[in-house]
Amino acid sequence: MKPANQDHAFITRFLETPHTPLPVLSNPMAIALGTHIVAADPQQGRLELEFTPSETFVQGTGVLQGGAVAGMLDFAMAFSVLARLGDTGTCATVDLTTAFLRAAPAGRYRAIGEIVRSGKSIAFCRAELWKHDDARGPVATAMATFVASSS
Repeated sequence: MKPANQDHAFITRFLETPHTPLPVLSNPMAIALGTHIVAADPQQGRLELEFTPSETFVQGTGVLQGGAVAGMLDFAMAFSVLARLGDTGTCATVDLTTAFLRAAPAGRYRAIGEIVRSGKSIAFCRAELWKHDDARGPVATAMATFVASSS
């Protein structure tokens, strides 16, 4: 059965060989952000993505635009929900709150998305965005609510 959501198709493919990072080629934003699925645990509701955003998202001061940072966090949370749903499942962001903790210079990032709690049609999630090889803490965090459905 074909997944209803093309992002979900990549997650399903990744779960077949979970130790091999897989590029997300399902939409232009994911491509421009250089998105790769690198880890997933559907039972725990946790998924990790790596990003290497293109210059399109870098402001004149050399830091990533806030919308790109929020987008990376949203992808991580949405994908954690999609990983838990069946092959025909889909989800949509209902609300998204982002906290920008420090500047996000251009480079490589890892976003960790987690389901905090989920019911039949609503999932509450959180995410952190970390600069690669920087242990000072996340550059941003987010919380979001998703409406989810399985066909």
